Amino acid sequence: MTDIQFDRLIDHVPGFRADAVQGDTIFEVLVEPRDARRLRVAFMDMARTATADWVRRVVLVLDGPGITQSRLLGEWEAARSVLKSALYSKLSIAIRSESTWTGIPESPDSRLVAVLERVLLRESARTRAHPQTGSSGYYEVLRLLMLQWLRGRGPTTTQWLMQATGSSYPTVARAIKQLDEHLKRYPAGKVELDHFPRGPWARLLVVADDVRSTIRFTDRSGQPRSPESLLRRLHQLKRDDIAVGGIWGAKHYHPDLDIVGNARFDLSLHSQHRKVDYSFVKRLDPALEETRSTRESASLVIHTVRRPESFFERSTDGPPWADPVECLLDLHEARLESQARDFVASFNKHGASL
Repeated sequence: MTDIQFDRLIDHVPGFRADAVQGDTIFEVLVEPRDARRLRVAFMDMARTATADWVRRVVLVLDGPGITQSRLLGEWEAARSVLKSALYSKLSIAIRSESTWTGIPESPDSRLVAVLERVLLRESARTRAHPQTGSSGYYEVLRLLMLQWLRGRGPTTTQWLMQATGSSYPTVARAIKQLDEHLKRYPAGKVELDHFPRGPWARLLVVADDVRSTIRFTDRSGQPRSPESLLRRLHQLKRDDIAVGGIWGAKHYHPDLDIVGNARFDLSLHSQHRKVDYSFVKRLDPALEETRSTRESASLVIHTVRRPESFFERSTDGPPWADPVECLLDLHEARLESQARDFVASFNKHGASL
């Protein structure tokens, strides 16, 4: 049996990582999908990966889907109507529900099931190792309550938090319960932060890289572009889903922030796709390369905002600005602790302090 490669970059689809590849077969995994939109995005990702000659088959693996079989078949037929037949013929779906495997257009055979079980076992181990998969809803609720508090917007409802975070009622209710000692409660179930939530914030800082799917790029050419140059090139892209954060974003909200000589450039990218396309980085600077090392100096750092609404602040003469909470997280990540304290204090409606 050919070895399985996990989390593999697919060269012909820039910025795309497949969950698993075995020989000429690519596997993409969705765990407990309940939204048809996720299926449609997955179908498009499958089609993109299927374009290469070496790819014979692309399998979408659904583990415990909360979507009916008839809806799955409907989405499958809809995909057929928009995809070229040569691509469509390479695609299939494998579905595990209560340890039973079925599939579209046919159920997987025993040899494929053995591979699928390995792929799901790996995916299960990966998601358990990353805190955001079990608590992303909690941290989204925390960040939006922080945002409302810094901006002095007053109490908000559970319904608004559900819509703004894209989380279910049980997830939001559980997060509110966990944050109870830091909240003021109002009639009709409204809540707001009573003070800066130091404990929850400290725990968020520990897992922020995972929660925000942070990815870093470094310049190994010896002639890195300045943040000013990256900002100009970003403006030329005319992208409203990419916002400026970090030092630049913090100084937008607090112009007197005392920061000198930091060459790092932080961006927040709004995307609800499971696989994020970073190909735009080459248009900012072709010399930038992804680095997994936190010891290596990063010229560009990108964080993903996955909630339904970005809460970016639009600009009339440049790219959007990341929200203040994203900028505050960026300052902490850059180890600018005193500047982070000053930044929070600048939102002085509540006597805010770190």
